[in-house]
Amino acid sequence: MTGPFQPGGRPGRIPLDADALVFENVDISLFDLYRTVMAKNESVIRNRTFRGCQIEGPVVMLVQPGTTFNRTNFGPTEGDIRNLVLHPASPDRVIGAIPVADCAFENCQFMGVGFTGAELFLKQVLALETF
Repeated sequence: MTGPFQPGGRPGRIPLDADALVFENVDISLFDLYRTVMAKNESVIRNRTFRGCQIEGPVVMLVQPGTTFNRTNFGPTEGDIRNLVLHPASPDRVIGAIPVADCAFENCQFMGVGFTGAELFLKQVLALETF
């Protein structure tokens, strides 16, 4: 063994400041980030920018208004993009899902993350090609 390994199997790629508004080239456990938000009595991950990051689950992300995805790899689909999408009974609140609003994901990769939210967003994800 050559040293301690962090989430994602890559050494030294964990964020040093979970309260940062901009994350670049780090591996982020979405659940751990959400815990830091909840510790401040907030209920939504809001106003963050993620560039070149690997966003890790297992988790379901509730995508809320203002969240954008640019050059995003939504992660392994097992050959069917529908495996990443969960249709909620209520698009505004989903118990057990992590709400994300007004965030930007640029050139990021998701691993072990399912997505839910408004029907328009879900349709956009379902329209993506899988490789």
